[in-house]
Amino acid sequence: MVRVSTITLFILFIVSAGYEIAIFAVPTMMLEGDYQAITGKSYEEILPPEAIRVSVFHTRHMMVIGIAHKVAAFFILFAGFRKAERWAWWAMLAVGGIAYTYGAVVNVLNGNMQDSVLLLVALVVFVVALLLPVKKFLARSS
Repeated sequence: MVRVSTITLFILFIVSAGYEIAIFAVPTMMLEGDYQAITGKSYEEILPPEAIRVSVFHTRHMMVIGIAHKVAAFFILFAGFRKAERWAWWAMLAVGGIAYTYGAVVNVLNGNMQDSVLLLVALVVFVVALLLPVKKFLARSS
């Protein structure tokens, strides 16, 4: 089960990193979805050009943090998780759980259904991948 879980998490992190790279390259995709969900209008209708530049800057900053999260997750995944080390399961729970849960909750609350669905699916895949081998990680050693 650890192997299946490791492969599942690897694929999830690759897809997530791809999404973050795409948003980094074209941050207005995320701005448009959020502004449409919250205001019912395009960000271009609401924001002056200076505010758009600031929003793009902040969106790119968030994507760099997301990509850094994936790098950390890959290290955890291959340094300890695939070896069924207990610390790696807890680290993965913290690192992935915070990121996917926060993203899903924020987008649900904002009404951004497109991103909500993506993040909720990612959260479910993440939780299933963590729970599949849970006995192996958390079993008491004698």
